[in-house]
Amino acid sequence: MEKRPKNEKLFSRNFVLTSLSTITIFTSFYFLLVTLPIYILKLGGSESEIGLIIGVFTISAVLLRPFIGRELDRRGRKKILLAGSLVFLLSTLLYNYTTSVTTLLLLRVLHGAGWGAATTAASTLIADIAPLSRRGEAMGIFGMASNVAMAFGPALSIMLLDFSNFPTLFAVSASIALVSLLLVLPISETIVVHPKTSLFSKEALFPSAMMFTVSLTYGSIVSFLSLFAQKQGITNPGIFFTVFAITLIIVRALAGRLSDIKGRNYVIVPGLILITSLMALLVDRATERTLGAAMGTFTAAFDLGIGAGSIVLGIVLQFYGFSIMYLLSGLIVLSGAVLFLAMNDKKGM
Repeated sequence: MEKRPKNEKLFSRNFVLTSLSTITIFTSFYFLLVTLPIYILKLGGSESEIGLIIGVFTISAVLLRPFIGRELDRRGRKKILLAGSLVFLLSTLLYNYTTSVTTLLLLRVLHGAGWGAATTAASTLIADIAPLSRRGEAMGIFGMASNVAMAFGPALSIMLLDFSNFPTLFAVSASIALVSLLLVLPISETIVVHPKTSLFSKEALFPSAMMFTVSLTYGSIVSFLSLFAQKQGITNPGIFFTVFAITLIIVRALAGRLSDIKGRNYVIVPGLILITSLMALLVDRATERTLGAAMGTFTAAFDLGIGAGSIVLGIVLQFYGFSIMYLLSGLIVLSGAVLFLAMNDKKGM
């Protein structure tokens, strides 16, 4: 059985180290997120190719996440977290050697694999050690790790690019990824492994479907916001991510604990952007034996949404422009909220 915590302590050594490692790996990720479309244009890529290259990163992760989830239950959390962080670091170091859209596309496949392994393992590890009565709060605080990175990563990357060049940007991103890897080393294992576990988790399907509608819309933002900002004459689109992240930090600080007190549904519906509460709902439904598989299914849905959103909405952008693309994005997430309410009434969740 898993070594579940026996008390209400939240800020354990593992929790702090995993959160700090997550902040740094997300910072490295965000350094490339808003600058990569500019780099792709520099290489001669088109808007649809930008969507493809951004999307293939998440498609790589989504194809691996179910297998990663199963291996988390079979081999333990730390081994997968360490391997994923190492692959992520090595991939980041290779960006300076991409000279065409094709080589960049291939590198993004490898980079996405490392990302998928590291982030799935980190989320599962946090779910392991979260006290039962403070699970929503734990997920909320951990979720803020990515928001902290979003608050300054994109803006700093644009500023760095303004004063330097892409080789310097890639080097800084790799250095941050190295810090993330070093923070993983002292983390201790949280479970006794289970040799036989499933690839997918049925309990995760409903929360994952909701997550898909959110990330589908999010894919259109992260992939094309820098181009939209340039078109509008905005010099640093990273400021958008800063404001967005600060808002999420404030909301997540309250939403996680609120979902513990009032229930998951009370928090999920108002915006359907609260990944914190969706993840807590997922952990509520999953068994201890299949938590890795459940987290793999959930994070795969997140990646699939971003990947599909980047590719499909990139095509919409090329033919119909930004206004239609973002209108369609809004309708998608609205449909997710309607679906949640309908299923909630039907199943009494």
